[in-house]
Amino acid sequence: MKQINRVRQNRSSKDFACSRIDFSQPIHFSFNGKEYTGVLGDTIASALLANGIDVVGRSFKYGRPRGIVTAGSDEPNAILQLGNCEATQVPNVRATQQLIFEGLECHSTSGWPSTRFHLMGIFGALFARFLPPGFYYKTFMAPAKWWKYYEKWIRKGAGLGRSPNRADEDIYEVINQHADVLIVGAGAAGLSAALGASRMGARVILADEQNEFGGSLLSSNIKINDRCTRDWIDAVVAELINYESQGQLLLLKHATVNGYHDHNFLTIHERCTDHLKDKAAQNEVRQRYHRVRAKQVILATGALERPLVFANNDLPGCMLASAISTYINRYQVIPGNTLVVMTANDSGYIAAIDWHNAGRRVAAVVDTRKSHASELSKQVKALGITIIYQSAVIEARRKRLNSRVCSAVIMSMDSTGDAVKGVKKLFCVTL
Repeated sequence: MKQINRVRQNRSSKDFACSRIDFSQPIHFSFNGKEYTGVLGDTIASALLANGIDVVGRSFKYGRPRGIVTAGSDEPNAILQLGNCEATQVPNVRATQQLIFEGLECHSTSGWPSTRFHLMGIFGALFARFLPPGFYYKTFMAPAKWWKYYEKWIRKGAGLGRSPNRADEDIYEVINQHADVLIVGAGAAGLSAALGASRMGARVILADEQNEFGGSLLSSNIKINDRCTRDWIDAVVAELINYESQGQLLLLKHATVNGYHDHNFLTIHERCTDHLKDKAAQNEVRQRYHRVRAKQVILATGALERPLVFANNDLPGCMLASAISTYINRYQVIPGNTLVVMTANDSGYIAAIDWHNAGRRVAAVVDTRKSHASELSKQVKALGITIIYQSAVIEARRKRLNSRVCSAVIMSMDSTGDAVKGVKKLFCVTL
């Protein structure tokens, strides 16, 4: 299938200095039984968006269509089942965290007979008013002996993956570690902390959940010490690798710190081969569990963007502004043709600028604040993008037979922000 949302490959390298993908190495994978093509460095999410896939799952109970919202570990919708055979089944993997590899097979965990056409979605649309939150806890309480029949279908509708029915033949390892400093997160702060501690002779462990170090810098166009982020990251990582070769530092990628216990005892889940193949080679460790006792711990995990609330903000096409910038700059994927940005700070302007520079149309930036003259707002205006101040998106709408957003309903706010007036509709496919 043609990658309709992949940004033109012939654009200058200056436009995509942050790009971390390799077009020279195409990768074939399947989603819900259909073959697709991505490139080396793609996550499942970025490859699906590049191929124009809008719906990746369905909501519990009402069966509403769900699309990709984020680009990281906070993804709520793109929860998939992975595995080429019964023994290698892995449930509930976030598409935003799993890299594609040749022959990868993944499926949505919800939707029958298919994710695109889900019978429960029709049922939910017709009878939603009769199905209040938690209705099943009261409705199916009696007679108690029937619960075993009810439970099967309630669990199936929950959209959770399934465990394998055959024994897992891969090898899993547990290691005890000690460190002077354990650093959680390898963005700008984490890399700088690891470099400083290593230069002082400390024994350091640096762990990050992504496939490479850099954090949010991997999708940013800012400069550090007059160098582009990619050059700065490569220089710092090269020096850290030198310390690792001396046995002073341990670098852990694909590693999630999943527990911080008393007395600086932390646990780390490292995925050693999950990004390379479905099954680890003989005598090769697939995943490793680190139990670390550290003298000092530095939490450099950064921050997560919170979604703004409005009616139907769960429709496919509603995404975080930071995710828009990540997919454009890091993966050269632009998920749609026309964008409306709603923001309460200047970070929304960055997404609008990235979208415009990628060659697509920005219908408007809707800013809940009063008119102001920041540097980013001036850049947006210079690009000819409309800014609608002191307003908010109150609803996302879709066409009757289409799952994706088709327009945004906007209203202006009064000076206190407690009341709205006037209605304006902006056509868009991404919000």
